[in-house]
Amino acid sequence: MNTGKNLDALKLVLANAPLGSKNQQTKDNAFHLTLKVLLSIKPPQIEEAVSQLSPELLDVVMKYVYKGFEYPSDGSSGHLLLWHEKIYNQGGMGCIVRVLSDTRRA
Repeated sequence: MNTGKNLDALKLVLANAPLGSKNQQTKDNAFHLTLKVLLSIKPPQIEEAVSQLSPELLDVVMKYVYKGFEYPSDGSSGHLLLWHEKIYNQGGMGCIVRVLSDTRRA
């Protein structure tokens, strides 16, 4: 992220998401890092970022968006709503249903 490669950072954190992990500290660390990456991508760049994600990574990023809604920080909710809209536009209702029905949480 320090070099401005936010999309690469996003793909990296999503591809390595500890979804099946039982270690809560690992999951919390991954959530905070992913949230930091999501919030670092400016609103006009979100649609482009989403368009470059595979369907599997769209589901993972949507999991983190919902987790971000559960634990909001200053200014994160509006930004996450933009992410939600763009992910929904790309992945459709199926993306939401898969995330809400999956027992592996972010």
